[in-house]
Amino acid sequence: MLGVKRINELDYIRCIAIFMVVMGHVLLFTLKIEHTALLGIIGICEMPLFFIVSGYLTYKEREESLKETMARLLKRSRTLLVPLVVWSIVLNLCDEKITFSLSMVYRGGYWFFVALWWCDILNTFAVYISKKFKFGIIADIVLYASIYAVILLGRIKNIDLGGILPIQNVQYYFPFFILGLLHKYKLVNDVILNKYSYAVGMLLLIIGWYFSTIESFVIWFVAALGGVVVVWMVCREINSELKVAKMLSIIGKNTLPIYAIHYLFIAIMPCTLRDVINIPHGFFFLLVITFVYAVLVIILCLLVDRILSLNPITRMIFWGESKKREW
Repeated sequence: MLGVKRINELDYIRCIAIFMVVMGHVLLFTLKIEHTALLGIIGICEMPLFFIVSGYLTYKEREESLKETMARLLKRSRTLLVPLVVWSIVLNLCDEKITFSLSMVYRGGYWFFVALWWCDILNTFAVYISKKFKFGIIADIVLYASIYAVILLGRIKNIDLGGILPIQNVQYYFPFFILGLLHKYKLVNDVILNKYSYAVGMLLLIIGWYFSTIESFVIWFVAALGGVVVVWMVCREINSELKVAKMLSIIGKNTLPIYAIHYLFIAIMPCTLRDVINIPHGFFFLLVITFVYAVLVIILCLLVDRILSLNPITRMIFWGESKKREW
């Protein structure tokens, strides 16, 4: 039962993360509101949540043969890179833009797919080294720190490998991927998730948000870590037997297709909405408006995903998946 609960937690976290993503894009692209406290909090928390969950889930696959590793990487590459290319093309066609530029392939936020793919690749290399030399927690931390130092060097030198490496995004989110991986160590769990975590996390999030006008990776990282801890602690307390929990789980299991599709609905939604109704910039009013919008968009995304996933050919073309995704 503990294992099931843990997986449920991760689905709830991913659900909250995708709601943040859609709500943030509604604010930016539909309501044309760029400076608000709500957007600041969303910007701090949304993507770190995805990457820490991805790292957490990757740990299950650490004990595997070389053949199994290659098969997993091939499947992972297919399910990340196929949607990246296909949905970028779809979005460009909707905007009546035809291009073969890699930078345009990443437009609309699809950098997420390739950044997550790079995290998987780097982690696979680290796992091989760790397993070969039987590393413990200290050696593992040194190993991942060394890999991150190379990433930082790549960021300083602005190395993007011809456009296929979103180095800034990898620099920002690989640490969260690593934190998800390191949950296997009881010490890490005890330090990050304990009875004081919620209060400390909330404090870090508020302080980080308050100073978010200062462009500092360290401030953002500390605030994001606090936000991740708060969301994780909240999701731990959700009763999996509740109907709302089952809905959260369905959305959490389907965040990648929602992420890929939602840009289309954000793009076609009337940008003149704020001209139709006078929308005040109050935190709670914006929270309600963007949440309702996000619910509508996510429902539409799930419907499109179900239609595309019914046929094995369209499922492979749009998602790179051979098996139908579980709801």
